[in-house]
Amino acid sequence: MADEPSTRRRNRLWERAVAFESRCVNKLTGPKQQSTKAYLLRISIELLEEIISHLDLLSQFMFSRTCRAGRILTQKDWKDASLALPESEQTSFWAAVAYKLPNHWVCARCCTLHETDRSDTPRSQQSPPCQQGETLDTLGRSYKLRHTHIELALKFRRLGTNTAYLSELLEPCEYRAYRGAGSWKSGSPNVTIHIPRIVEGRFCLQVIKEFHGYEALHEIRSFRICRHQLFPWWYWGIKDWGVFEKNTEAVWHRPGNVYDGHCQCCPVDYSILRDDDVLRVTLWYDFGTGKSPRDLEWVVHLGDETDIYSNGLYVNVKDHDPGSIRKSFQQSSFNHMVRGVVRGMTLGSRKLCRTAREVMMAYKLG
Repeated sequence: MADEPSTRRRNRLWERAVAFESRCVNKLTGPKQQSTKAYLLRISIELLEEIISHLDLLSQFMFSRTCRAGRILTQKDWKDASLALPESEQTSFWAAVAYKLPNHWVCARCCTLHETDRSDTPRSQQSPPCQQGETLDTLGRSYKLRHTHIELALKFRRLGTNTAYLSELLEPCEYRAYRGAGSWKSGSPNVTIHIPRIVEGRFCLQVIKEFHGYEALHEIRSFRICRHQLFPWWYWGIKDWGVFEKNTEAVWHRPGNVYDGHCQCCPVDYSILRDDDVLRVTLWYDFGTGKSPRDLEWVVHLGDETDIYSNGLYVNVKDHDPGSIRKSFQQSSFNHMVRGVVRGMTLGSRKLCRTAREVMMAYKLG
C-alpha cells in the first residue's frame, strides 16, 4: 500500500503525457483529419514498464528521447545509472549520448561528456589534462590529433553546425624544419604537411614527409608511419611488419620510381618517391566514423600505451582495399578543387556585373 500514492501520481503523469501527445497530433494533422493515438500510447503503463525493464541503459535513453511519455517512464539520473556499467560500455553509452550534441564530446578517460573548446585543435596542441595519452603520436610533433577532433569534425559536418570551428579542425598544417635551427634534429624530415579531410562520412588524413639533402638512407632518423610499420624496422619477429622499410630501400636505389604500399594491420596507404635529392613519403590514413574513442577503428591507430612494438594492436582490415584510401582522398581533392574553381568563377562573374553596374551608374550621373 505504501507505493499506491506514487503509482497514482505516475499514472496521472502518464495520462497528462498521453493527452499532450494527442494534442500535438491534432495540431499536426489539422482539424479535418481524424487524429489517432499513437500505437505506443495505447499500451498500458504496466506493460510499457515491463518492456522498458528489459532494455539496456542505452536503449532506455534513446526511448526517453522519443516523446514526453517516454521521458516520464524512463526518468532517472543517467550519469549515476551509467556508473553501474563496465567501463567500455560507459564510453559507448556517452558516445551515443553525444552523437547529436554539437557542443559536447565524449571523454574515454573520464567516462563523461566535456564541453567543446574552440582553441582545441590538432594545430594548437591544446588539450585537457585528462587527454594525456590519447594523442596520436605517430603523426609528428606539429600535429596532435585526438579522437575528440575526429568526433567533433564529423558531427559538425553531419549536423551543419559550428562551421567556423569545423574549418579550424580541417585546416591543413605545414611544418618546416631548418638545419642549424635550435629545434633541428639530424635525420628529421625537412617538410611535414598534414591535410585532414572528411571523405564519405569518414575522417581521413594525408601526411607528406620530405627529406632533403640526405646522401645515404642510414642518415634518416627512425620514424613510424603507424603502429606496425617503422623505418628502419628492427623487430623482425612479426611477419610483414618490415615491408615499409623494404620499399623505402627499393625507392632509394631506384630514383624516379614510385612504390605504393599499405599496412596489413591497419587502414593506411602510402607512396614513396625519390626525386633528385628529395625522398618524399606520402601517407593516407582512415580514422573511421568517430563514434567512440574506444572503437577499434581508432584504437588500432592509437595502439597500446605500454609496449607498442611487441604488443601492438592490429585488425584484419577486410574493408580496406589496398590503395582505396589514397584513391578516395585524391578523388575528394579533385572534387574540392572543382568546387573552388566554380565558386571562384561565380564570385568573379558577380563582381564583374557589380562593377559594370557601378560604371553605368557613374556614367549616367556624370
